[in-house]
Amino acid sequence: MTWPEPIRLTRRVSVVGSGSLGFALTDAHDCHVYLLDGGEDAVLIDAGCGLASARIAANVQSCIGQRRVSRIYLTHAHADHAGGAADLADHLGATVYALAPVATIVATADEDASGLRRARQAGVYPKQLRPRPAAVTPLDPAPVAVGDLTLEIHPTPGHATGHCCFSALDGGTRMLFSGDLVFSRGRVAFLATPDSDLGALDSSLRSMAKLAPDALLPGHGTPVLRDAQAHLQTAVTHLDRAELPPGLLR
Repeated sequence: MTWPEPIRLTRRVSVVGSGSLGFALTDAHDCHVYLLDGGEDAVLIDAGCGLASARIAANVQSCIGQRRVSRIYLTHAHADHAGGAADLADHLGATVYALAPVATIVATADEDASGLRRARQAGVYPKQLRPRPAAVTPLDPAPVAVGDLTLEIHPTPGHATGHCCFSALDGGTRMLFSGDLVFSRGRVAFLATPDSDLGALDSSLRSMAKLAPDALLPGHGTPVLRDAQAHLQTAVTHLDRAELPPGLLR
């Protein structure tokens, strides 16, 4: 099988993993896995499900050669984003970071808290998807350096417990890595799970809209490379009408 090549979105950002709700670069169950290149340092946003970690690592190498990815930042604990944390960290020699609630779930591979057991029973994930416990460092939501870039951490619960977004400013362009908080055209993924919280989702969407990003780099679907603020505002407009924004798959 010939694997697709990673996709370079900007001079700083490449997609090195992506599943059936995206570019189909790696395993079908992977979220978008983004490589953020700060020059002297590079990090990943999310880790995929774990069924194609070696391929994601190979894509990283094809983008940055022998330079090292130092860290993997998780947006949340759902299996398509965090299931591969342990394997990918081993491949890359990287340290995994997540907000404290997510760190606990991923460090213990808690399939009930992550929703994996229920999703697997429903046929969302295959039986062989069994994440290993990962060493995860709890993330202090303070800005961190990635080479000559600064990565900002934004706690944004609503879609899931401990969800967070990340942003970085590159040459005047504000990039928002939104995980599963919001997608292109203002769509959302509000799930019928105990950790989905509509009130928190409302607050998180409004806070990210105020950030006024230029680029929206979501966990699935189409990245938006300019005028991303309009997509965030679409979601907020629905909320202002007391409506839930359209779902990801609509």
